[in-house]
Amino acid sequence: MESMLFEDRKETPVYNPDDPKTGREVHLMMGLLRFVPDSDGVFTARCAPDNYILPALIPYFTARFREIPWSIIDEKRGLCLRRKPGEKAEITEWIKTQEPQTACAAEKDDWEELWKHYHKTINNEDRDNPNLQRQFMPKRYWKYLSEVSSDE
Repeated sequence: MESMLFEDRKETPVYNPDDPKTGREVHLMMGLLRFVPDSDGVFTARCAPDNYILPALIPYFTARFREIPWSIIDEKRGLCLRRKPGEKAEITEWIKTQEPQTACAAEKDDWEELWKHYHKTINNEDRDNPNLQRQFMPKRYWKYLSEVSSDE
C-alpha cells in the first residue's frame, strides 16, 4: 500500500476492499472523475464517495497519468490523494482553504463547453433512457460532472 499520512485526525478512515459497495464505487470513480488542470499543471478531481476508496484509486490513476502530477480531493472526508512525478502517491488531509487555482477560467470553460457539446452530439434522443443513465451514473455524482447540467 502507498504512503498515507493522517495527522491529528480523530478517526482514521478504513478502506474495506471486500465490501461489494466499495468495489462498485471504486469502479464508478475510475470512469466518473473529471480532472481539471490548475495553474501549477496539477490535474485535480473532486468527489464525495459514500465509502473511503482513495487507496483503491492509487494504482489506476498512477498508471493512467504516469509522470503527470495529479490529485483527487475527497470532500466528504477532507482528504486528498496526490502524486507528483517520481514520487509515490500519498493521502493527506485537505483543508478547504487549499483551493487549487485553475489555470484560466476561460480556458476551463472552453474545455467544459467542448465536452458538453461532444456529449450532446453523441447522444441519440430516440434511445434516451434516464433510468439506465442514473444506474450507471448515480445522481449524487452529477455535481462533479461537467457534461451533466445542474438543472437536470
